[in-house]
Amino acid sequence: MTIDGIWKNNYGFPMGKIKLTIKDIAREAKVGLGTVSRVLNNSPHVSETTRDRVMEVVRSNQFQPSSAAARLARHEGATSTVGLLLPDIGNHFFFEIFEIIYRQLRLQEIDLIIFNYEKHNRQVIHKVLNAEISALLIFDFQLDDTEIGLLKSRNVKYLYVDHRSSTDHCIYIDNIDGGKLAARYLLDKGVQRPSYIAYSPLSQSDRDRQTGFSQELARHGISSYPIYTAQLSEQSGYGIARHILTEQATDGIFCFCDDIAAGVLQAIREAQMPIRVVGFDGVRLTGHIGLSTISQHPMEIGTKAAQTIIRIMRETEHTENPIQLEIIPSLIDRNS
Repeated sequence: MTIDGIWKNNYGFPMGKIKLTIKDIAREAKVGLGTVSRVLNNSPHVSETTRDRVMEVVRSNQFQPSSAAARLARHEGATSTVGLLLPDIGNHFFFEIFEIIYRQLRLQEIDLIIFNYEKHNRQVIHKVLNAEISALLIFDFQLDDTEIGLLKSRNVKYLYVDHRSSTDHCIYIDNIDGGKLAARYLLDKGVQRPSYIAYSPLSQSDRDRQTGFSQELARHGISSYPIYTAQLSEQSGYGIARHILTEQATDGIFCFCDDIAAGVLQAIREAQMPIRVVGFDGVRLTGHIGLSTISQHPMEIGTKAAQTIIRIMRETEHTENPIQLEIIPSLIDRNS
């Protein structure tokens, strides 16, 4: 993009004219983002020479800062909007995090827009940009380089939730440790023939949970175990559990998530089989049905996600080190 606001179509999408960002103004005026923000907000803490240089760039390009960005820079939450890329709102874990984020942002008078997202659908990214949001929360997946480039071209700040990134702001769970906790739970309950139900399609969090599960079982002399796959729903968990029961090859099942585990537990109880079950997430549903689970503490994740995205939105200076918050999982033993 050039300073006159023409999109050069580096990402393969015809954009035409777009709104200039303060990042573009800062680059042209050869100052920091914080300096541009202070000039636009009439801060007295800027020299007249610098103010004149910035304003000359602003005038020459007919730049008009959005009201949301200006108010946010003054720490006024009203009219600011956060976008949320959510792959599946039917997932109880995601919904509980979203619920906390929504409540926290509303306290700050910040609106929330949900975008239903399929991985690497760039048309959704364009909808995000057209919504003129102040920041973006991204659940459970990594954007590709093209998508990141589109966001950065408009200076849209973002935070990964339930996904680890070495280069970006993120809140993530130690899934390997969670897998180890699940293995210890089953072993402590006397399980000798454990099995695992993965989520299809396989994700990085799934792989990490399997890694931790395998490592802990190996420490106790179990080198292999059956692995099944299910969709992310109670119905799918119920169906695969009925199949597992006919094989009579396991006495303990670790499920990728609580939604799957809830269906598995129902099938086992109906069959009155002595098979242990442990889920993963720690959603409220598990308390109602007596399901043991490895908790990711969704309330804590939601609270930290809301606090962190507000902090990121209000930053005016570029920071080299991204905010990276690790959530430590814990076992909730309900003797299932």
